[in-house]
Amino acid sequence: MWIMPAIDVKQGNVVHAVAGERMAYMPVRSKFAEHSTPEAIGTALVSQFDLQKAYLADLDAIEGDDPDQELYLKLIDCGLELWIDAGLASPEHCAQMEEFSVRHVEVRGIVGGLESISDKSTVEKCLEIVGPEKFVFSLDLKDGRPLTKNEDWKNSIAADIATEVIDIGVKHMFVIDLAKVGMHGGCGTQKLCQRLHRNYPDVAVYAGGGVRHLEDLQGLADAGCEAALVSSALHDGWITRKELEPFKAIDETV
Repeated sequence: MWIMPAIDVKQGNVVHAVAGERMAYMPVRSKFAEHSTPEAIGTALVSQFDLQKAYLADLDAIEGDDPDQELYLKLIDCGLELWIDAGLASPEHCAQMEEFSVRHVEVRGIVGGLESISDKSTVEKCLEIVGPEKFVFSLDLKDGRPLTKNEDWKNSIAADIATEVIDIGVKHMFVIDLAKVGMHGGCGTQKLCQRLHRNYPDVAVYAGGGVRHLEDLQGLADAGCEAALVSSALHDGWITRKELEPFKAIDETV
């Protein structure tokens, strides 16, 4: 398993995500970077932690703005490769992000989040546009329940939604419970990740939200996750560069 730092950006600042309550998100106070600008955080992740692969949540785009391509370029210039969630909601939106990714190969993943994407048909069309190696479905949860506008999915369990999208071709999946993010209580999705890994060993599962320490990372690794998303534990100094070393050799092969 390798480590994927999570960068949540809102109104030009990297913010501290807390339980998915975005109105309360404030600029992050990081022990490894002097400022909360994306450039400062991105540069420090590369220089101080030797982490080059990052998940970016463009929160303004997720809330309805246009994707901030200038932001993406700033982070790419820091030396990062990106998996970008820009609130993908339609095939047209997907095509826009695909065009950007073709011009900038540092974009390794285009994320379609359950929170934003409208239905299974849209997932199918996005898979056609982007391809299964670049499209990433994000199984967005809150307190274990699907976080979605789709009425059918609201009444489904998370594992069944995962099965639906895997059956139509999804090969990469984030599993994130927003209620756990920034709450210092662990991510709480290990059992679901383990089930997905057992049933679909060819699907890459990336999980996070609430990771505190090496024990949490080991739990996700034992559950079969290919990558773990980490944010607060890095900013707060709970996980050090030295402690991440066992994961680096795996990261280099990805």
